[in-house]
Order: sequence, then structure tokens, then C-alpha cells
Amino acid sequence: MERQRQFIQPLVYCSVVFITLGIAIANEILARFGLENNYLFAFSIAFVVAGMLLSKNVIFLVIVILGVFAINLPDATLLQYHLDRDVLLALVCATLLVPSVYQLIMR
Repeated sequence: MERQRQFIQPLVYCSVVFITLGIAIANEILARFGLENNYLFAFSIAFVVAGMLLSKNVIFLVIVILGVFAINLPDATLLQYHLDRDVLLALVCATLLVPSVYQLIMR
């Protein structure tokens, strides 16, 4: 019984990250290119983002969660705090990509 629980826990964790963060980031990225209605691209990008997030530690995951939360704020709130949605999206993407690129370079 314990072995089955150990197998299900990572699957649940992966699916939650994929559904929440992966889809949100993929939709924002594709909306910038005008491809938000293409579900194949959205699924592919969401799968890659979820895979990258699962390989990071908890601090990066929290930063990405806060970034996605800020991206999804209403336009009036973003203007009130002088934030730009594109800059926030770039920050989230940089948070995902910089550690991976650093690991590739340092190997």
C-alpha cells in the first residue's frame, strides 16, 4: 500500500503544477504571439514549463507562483502599481530559464 502512495504523490504534484502554472504561463506566452487558440502549442509549452518547474527547488516554484499571480491581476491594478504584464512574463520566464542555462554552461 505504501508503494502505491509513493507512486501517486509525484503524479498528483506534476498534474497540479501542469494544470495551474504550466497552462497559465503557456496561455500568456501564446497570447503575445496571437496563438492563444492553438491548443497543441499551449499543451506543448505547458508540458515543458511543468517539467522545468518540477526540476527546480521550492524557492523558484514560489517565485513563479507569485509571478503568475501578478500576471493575472486586472489591468487597473497593474497600472496602479506601475507594473507591465510583459515585464512580469519576462521575469517568470527568466526565473525558469536562467538556472537551467547556468547548469548547462557550468557542466
